[in-house]
Amino acid sequence: MTDNMKYIVNTVTSMINSKFGDELPTIEDIHTEAETIRTAFSAIYPVTDEEFAQIKITLSSNILHSIGVAITLRGRDSAHQSWYFVQENDGFYWNRYKNYLKNNKHWGIEVVNRLHETTNGIMDDLGNPKDPTHPFQRRGLLLGDVQSGKTATYTAICNKAADAGYRVIIVLAGMMENLRVQTQERLDAEFVGVESKYTLDKKAAQEIKNTPVGVGTIPPHNPDKRIACFTSVATDFNKATLRALGLSLRTISGTALFVVKKNKSVLNNLYKWLVENNADHETGMIDLPLLLIDDEADNASVNTNSEEKDPTAINQAICNILDCFKQASYLGITATPFANIFIEPDADSNTRNLFPKDFLTVLPTPELYIGADKIFGNGDADDWESEGGSWRIEGQYGASIIPIENEEQESFYVFKHKKELADELYDLPASMQEAIRYFILVTGISDLRKDNTEHRSMLVNVSRFTKVQNVTADLIETFVSQIKSDLENYAQLPLDQAMQISSIAMLSMVWDKYDLTSLTGIEWAHFLKEYLFKAARRIEVRSVNQQHGASSLNYYEYKKTGMRVIAVGGNSLSRGLTLEGLCVSYFYRNTMMYDTLLQMGRWFGYRPNYDDLFKVWMAEDAIDWYGYITDAVNELKEELKKMKRQNQTPEQFGLKVRQAPGALLITARNKMRSATAVSRPITVSGRMIETPRLKGDKATVAENEALCRSFLKSLATDERIPTVEYDSFTKAYIWKNVPKKLIVELVRNFTTHPWNLNFQPVALADYISNDDGALECWDVAIPQGSQMENTVPVDLIDRTIDIVPEGRKLEWDASIANLLRVNGHHVRVGTGGCSKIGLDEDTIRQLRKDNERITDRTYLIKDRNPIALVHILKNTTPIENRKENDPEILFALGLGFPNDGRNRQANYMVNVNELRNWVDITDEDDDDDID
Repeated sequence: MTDNMKYIVNTVTSMINSKFGDELPTIEDIHTEAETIRTAFSAIYPVTDEEFAQIKITLSSNILHSIGVAITLRGRDSAHQSWYFVQENDGFYWNRYKNYLKNNKHWGIEVVNRLHETTNGIMDDLGNPKDPTHPFQRRGLLLGDVQSGKTATYTAICNKAADAGYRVIIVLAGMMENLRVQTQERLDAEFVGVESKYTLDKKAAQEIKNTPVGVGTIPPHNPDKRIACFTSVATDFNKATLRALGLSLRTISGTALFVVKKNKSVLNNLYKWLVENNADHETGMIDLPLLLIDDEADNASVNTNSEEKDPTAINQAICNILDCFKQASYLGITATPFANIFIEPDADSNTRNLFPKDFLTVLPTPELYIGADKIFGNGDADDWESEGGSWRIEGQYGASIIPIENEEQESFYVFKHKKELADELYDLPASMQEAIRYFILVTGISDLRKDNTEHRSMLVNVSRFTKVQNVTADLIETFVSQIKSDLENYAQLPLDQAMQISSIAMLSMVWDKYDLTSLTGIEWAHFLKEYLFKAARRIEVRSVNQQHGASSLNYYEYKKTGMRVIAVGGNSLSRGLTLEGLCVSYFYRNTMMYDTLLQMGRWFGYRPNYDDLFKVWMAEDAIDWYGYITDAVNELKEELKKMKRQNQTPEQFGLKVRQAPGALLITARNKMRSATAVSRPITVSGRMIETPRLKGDKATVAENEALCRSFLKSLATDERIPTVEYDSFTKAYIWKNVPKKLIVELVRNFTTHPWNLNFQPVALADYISNDDGALECWDVAIPQGSQMENTVPVDLIDRTIDIVPEGRKLEWDASIANLLRVNGHHVRVGTGGCSKIGLDEDTIRQLRKDNERITDRTYLIKDRNPIALVHILKNTTPIENRKENDPEILFALGLGFPNDGRNRQANYMVNVNELRNWVDITDEDDDDDID
């Protein structure tokens, strides 16, 4: 936006907020106010009709932006009474923050109101700091989406907690200094109201120490209302610094704020200082109410060799701090319901002590938030009419994902590289060059759209090694510098001459490839001459890692002009660090862990005025895992909503998480270094469990095919089983009332890949065999596909049936040995809703009518037979993308277990030693970048 446009938007927003208060205006109200302001300031801040149209869109989007309702599970604690809604306080800090959100950050009324309601409920779940007769140790957790506004939520809680009487607030801001600094800066602006840079500098002048910022610039100003910072952007917690300044909790009258790293030494030093300088000498306790906020509560990775990041030691330090206060509330923040805190029932006592026994709140997903669902879709598709159709409901922004082919990276950033790779890098892969060119074009389009002063960022995450990151940044710098030079020297030439320059010609190819003329309404020739060099010359390349410090992304210094940056890093970019205006991401990393993948997804978030432009170049394997994660997380969130209606507790939700098949992956990672075998009861009732990840070697493929053919033939020879019938409605051959003994033999002898954790043949066979009678008789079916020209004959002794196979892409996993993936990121063998097979047409139609969302669970109803599906798959991977000896035909299984209202479980085993044989265990998920 131009400065004039911003002025109109900000003025109209302020007028709306002043006029309507907490009421929501109509779109007509907004447009009327906009017309009035435009007319009143037309001489000083003129805008064109085109610009005014954009102003009205922006205003409507910002002000009418809606958000859902938080959901909370609460524990059974008779000692805790509702208190916040009856407490009287002046609301100084919250009102100041609310006005800041409305007038400075231009949040819509609806969003601010919802934040107010949500945080009121959270405050009421914390302990009452004004009741000195009631000691408490409260434990809670907030579950929100990555980059969705969790920080704003806990910032609101900080403000309300200070109003309510909490005297000490400690924020654990991740495990890296750059993230701690970013969090400190955010809280300086939105809670403290004073820049903390010189707060703890003994030599700094007083006026510098009291420089107002953010909420500190908003009246009314009250000198008696001050937040005392015991850390700053310049320094983490340091006992010597506080001692030199004579600072302790006893010397202040207001609320103290500590923003510290989640590091064993830092936390232990903080604990010792708290006890030595602030505790009662007789009791050893501190009689001040504490709120401890643990940002990224799942992030003290158990997959680490670092003593400073050892989770047992860190949890011990956190518990020590909590336990030395008579009144303490712990509030964890996470983006994944598969947080470690829910997974490990055999965890140490300190981890259990941090379990959110008192409350678990799921934060609502804002309407404008672009998250995993909108990018990767979800697995609820029920499309049987066309096999070429979607097996998933595709995401609204699915086209924004650009796969990076593994073959291309063989000469560049192979997954299993070492830091010595830096010595072998002399060029950038073609896909990265394309992504950089696209980013350069997007910065020009931002200028075209009058967003000249908005930040625009590109993320490059290809290695955890600092040395590789720095070399990559140097190569990108050289590449971008050449483009800048060529644009400066040749962009103004006649088009035919300019297009003789290679870099300009390649930019034009990217422009055409992504049809940017249609998107922008401007021709390439005009864009090249008028916008491109002006935009490109501002682009900087920065390494973002521990070696380069927290100042690599100093967006604040570019507040007036907008920063244009290509940020190259690894795990420093992956946990909580916000990349402003992120519009292009290049992500080629090897991890399959839910929490790590979700956190690495910095591209989730808000994309105002450029949601049609953002792109993510991503490893093929990562796309597959993201699809899988999206479904697993959605399933657990739906489960939590049901549990809320049933008035269940966080403890019961923790049990549900541990019993979800998706938890096995986290369990495997958590135990990987200890090589511990772990037994887990996994819920199977109401689920379709399949084999989308199989061993792909020729011998195993042949053995599974022979097993399935023998099984199908045995059905024809068993007199108890009726003759096979073809159901034209569900397009499948079906055998009814098959004895479970035959199913047990099939499942037990079928070979899956060990990393197909959800389908464990021995565990499932044992479960079926030992069942109490609900699984005695099965339906068996072979679904028909669409590959009409490739029928597969199946011998049933008395006859042969020709099966039309189901077309599926079969692809090798780049990081796990001998793992053949069926159907890519869909992580499915059958089409959505294939569990309908075995039900009659009337029942299927009625279930569709009765259920808004159709999933496999919809059809796995009580009193139906369980179903075993034998899938015969035709490899539809293009010939040029296949490897030698790739199977043409593959047999796979699916087992559907009816939901009879009982929580039926199979006893799965996570055999870590076996899993380690198939994957190269590196420190990909460690929390720091490696020098």
